[in-house]
Amino acid sequence: MDLFTEKGYGIARIRIEGSDNNYNYVVWCCETLECAVIDPLNAKPILDFIRDQGLTVRYIINTHAHPDHIGGNNALIKATGASILIHPKGQEFVSPGSVSIKDADVIDLGRQKIRVIHTPGHCPEHVSLVLGENVFVGDTLFLAGCGNTRYRGNVDVLYESIAFKLRSLSDNFRVFVGHDYAEANLGFALHIEPDNKAARIKLDEVRSACSQGKESCPTTIGEEKKYNPFFRYDAPEVIAGMKKRKTSIGNDPRIIFKELRELRNNWE
Repeated sequence: MDLFTEKGYGIARIRIEGSDNNYNYVVWCCETLECAVIDPLNAKPILDFIRDQGLTVRYIINTHAHPDHIGGNNALIKATGASILIHPKGQEFVSPGSVSIKDADVIDLGRQKIRVIHTPGHCPEHVSLVLGENVFVGDTLFLAGCGNTRYRGNVDVLYESIAFKLRSLSDNFRVFVGHDYAEANLGFALHIEPDNKAARIKLDEVRSACSQGKESCPTTIGEEKKYNPFFRYDAPEVIAGMKKRKTSIGNDPRIIFKELRELRNNWE
């Protein structure tokens, strides 16, 4: 578990053992001790943390309704009575009585505010959440990667969410992701751009943290612009790397993004 404390709020990042490297999050107002749980898979470590910190759960927020992001919902509802917040397109997949949230909504959490950004593509209901200078991106974006579109997804819509919503956030925003796929994603980034020094440095950092049993530090929007091929689809180096694999690809950024996603789907 990692804790990040800022002026007025706190963030707990909890890696769920036995999962697909899932991260669950607890965010709270330091003044009122009201908290929200983001994408619970396993309720037990979350409830243990909440009890130890003396927090009161006001919301369970699902960035999307894939099973590994809602698996802890019912246990948390039973233990806390909290409300589920989810985009309307995901309500059919969660417990009855959920509350819908949509793009540009603001969620009050004690003295803090969480802003909702609709970022579909990985699936239709996907949202990202902004608290201070932090963005919780679920499975839309990963360190050096982006979500797949296998389960109710659409790659054109995913491109629009990344290109016009997430990539436009301030460079200093920290990015809190739904899964830790960092090492594999950075390997793919270097497959596309072998000379990308930022990707090489980040890969060394990730491997060093892993060897010491530590979590990698959250990335930032500015960092992603340096080494994430799905943020760099219009960079000359990425375009050149893709043209080596498919000479007819052209320069259309949407096509480059889609071809990157297809290549990543089959890359090991």
